[in-house]
Amino acid sequence: MVTVDEETQAKEFLKRAEIRTMRKDLQALREVDALGERDKIAKIKTLEEQLEEKRTADQMAVPVKPKKDEIAQRQEILERNEGQERIAEKDLKSYATEEERQQIFLLESQRLAFEKQIDAIDKERDPALKLEKNKLLLQKRDQQARLNTILEQEKKLEDEQKFVAEKEQTSTIASQRKGLEQSRSDLDKKIQDVEKKRWAVEKEIENTDNQISQVDKSSDQNVTEKNGLRDKALGVDKLLREIYSVVMAREEAKRRGLAKEQVTKKEELAETRLENKEKIQRQQWNRSADTALTQIPVPIKKQSFADENKAREKFLQDVEQGTNK
Repeated sequence: MVTVDEETQAKEFLKRAEIRTMRKDLQALREVDALGERDKIAKIKTLEEQLEEKRTADQMAVPVKPKKDEIAQRQEILERNEGQERIAEKDLKSYATEEERQQIFLLESQRLAFEKQIDAIDKERDPALKLEKNKLLLQKRDQQARLNTILEQEKKLEDEQKFVAEKEQTSTIASQRKGLEQSRSDLDKKIQDVEKKRWAVEKEIENTDNQISQVDKSSDQNVTEKNGLRDKALGVDKLLREIYSVVMAREEAKRRGLAKEQVTKKEELAETRLENKEKIQRQQWNRSADTALTQIPVPIKKQSFADENKAREKFLQDVEQGTNK
């Protein structure tokens, strides 16, 4: 007949044996998890390894000459044309009236103000938002890593709890079932603590996502504001072109008038020169004719001495006869 002491000793022995078995099972479970974690860690590559792989891939890759984006090409052409227009505007400004110059000065001041606002967005506000977003993304990555660690810890505890619950259901020994129940209760508390940590990290991630959304919203607002400023600047450019078109048309008309006047003057001058040339030629012809006439010798009749005496005697006779009468 089994005594009470022997029965008690047998129960204690079975309890110790069951506890050792449960510890072995838990240890085996932990070893399986440890092997899984070791495999995961082995698969994770360090930053240096990733950089080395990327460097090797870049060296092996065939170098392809990058092509410019069509938008960048159009932007470059627009900027070049805009620079040429500014130079032309500067030249045309000197031909504008005083009223036109005042209008040009006012419109150029407005355009400069719009360009400064766009420049401030491009060089100050957008870079600040990008830097803030990168900071938030790094923060979210750290938070996500913490969350992944907590999720793995929670999963381990849940697996242990499931294992203990299964052992508890299959156990027929009261003391063993009580010990398993206590272990399951302890694991449940640990799981609750891990869940609280998980909820806190998830809340942090949610806040970070909201901040990133706010940064993206601000970036979209900057884009909308820049588009509005560009539209205003284009409106100012349109008004300036209208003024410069009027100045250009007036100067072209003036130059056409001057050119026509110059042609008329040239024609009149050519006609005057022709008339003067003809007059000079006529004068030269008249002088040549007079000179020719003066140079022609006039024949002179030579008289002899006897003839002169006869003529003198006749003259004297005539005088005497006239006196007698």
